[in-house]
Amino acid sequence: MEKPPARVPPPLPQRAIPRMPPPPLASLRGAAHAAPAPPPPQPFAQPVSQAPPPGSTRAMILQAGAALRLRDEQLRARVQYYNAELKTNAELDAITDQVVAELRALASAQTGVRPPAEVEIELIQNLRELLEKLFSKKRSGFLTRKLEEVQRRITQLFFNSELYARLAEDGRELPAATWPEQALYFALKQHEIDILAELESMPVSEPAVRDRAIEKLQSFQRQLCNEFLSKTTPELERLLAIYREVLTHFFLEVFPKNLGEFCWEVVRESRVAHGHDLGYKITADKFHGFREVFDRKFLEHLVLNVQEPITRRASQSSEQFRDATLHFVQDPRIHTEICGAINDALYDYLHGEGYLDLPPDWRRLLLR
Repeated sequence: MEKPPARVPPPLPQRAIPRMPPPPLASLRGAAHAAPAPPPPQPFAQPVSQAPPPGSTRAMILQAGAALRLRDEQLRARVQYYNAELKTNAELDAITDQVVAELRALASAQTGVRPPAEVEIELIQNLRELLEKLFSKKRSGFLTRKLEEVQRRITQLFFNSELYARLAEDGRELPAATWPEQALYFALKQHEIDILAELESMPVSEPAVRDRAIEKLQSFQRQLCNEFLSKTTPELERLLAIYREVLTHFFLEVFPKNLGEFCWEVVRESRVAHGHDLGYKITADKFHGFREVFDRKFLEHLVLNVQEPITRRASQSSEQFRDATLHFVQDPRIHTEICGAINDALYDYLHGEGYLDLPPDWRRLLLR
């Protein structure tokens, strides 16, 4: 007699991951004195038994996929309407629509419907030329500004990973504390809810006594936080220098050499050439498909060309990094933040060049 199948509990709903704001202070050393931010979300992790060897191509592909899922969740969480309350002139809109319709009818009558393959070739060529111009050494200012933003985002992720020690993958052990201030801070954070509950239920002569006790507890936590984060800052600066050098080499040397293949894959797989005969631009109705493929291909190229040299340089550094920092380098959220900083600016650039129409309901707040 066959046993009835075991009941499988329904999966827990995924929570949208908000984009972490950059540190509020101007310098990296000053960032260590900022107030603790909310705990970061748990990174995507493969089960230990199924995880591929670190550094393998499959591991990096899985990391790129995890970064893409995080990117999509961030975008869904941050979609907003841009000037949605702005009223338009109905008469002017009617005239504009009529002119556009007449121009399209004239072009169709003169040239006929163009085959998708011909439109694809033109879109690929135009996209490649625009990206080559942007990532040339003559326009290094763009890359410099974006890498500064990337460093701010990595800094925020790093400090959050230090402040909010997550349980190890087996769910039983905490990361090893390096400094006594760090160990005491972790212990207080683990029991903070119980301590506050005890203070709330404790009899006091007047409410001000309880309020002052809570203020002293929070002040002590901030002091511990500042003390041990200041110890991590020199290590963070060395790590950011590695990211800056590797990413600069990627965007100025590696990525431009692969732009032909990259643009071909993006245009072909997003099917932006189907349904219209415009070879010089991508219309707004095609943007979401274009963005999805562009982000995915970008993350694949990024992880496959950046992850290994960063990990190797961090592991072989003459000034040894802590295990917690080497583990942080594997966090897919880092690649998600790089994608957000670079690609959001790329879409605005392509829009400004007349190549890409952005829908009015998809304007992100760029973190500058």
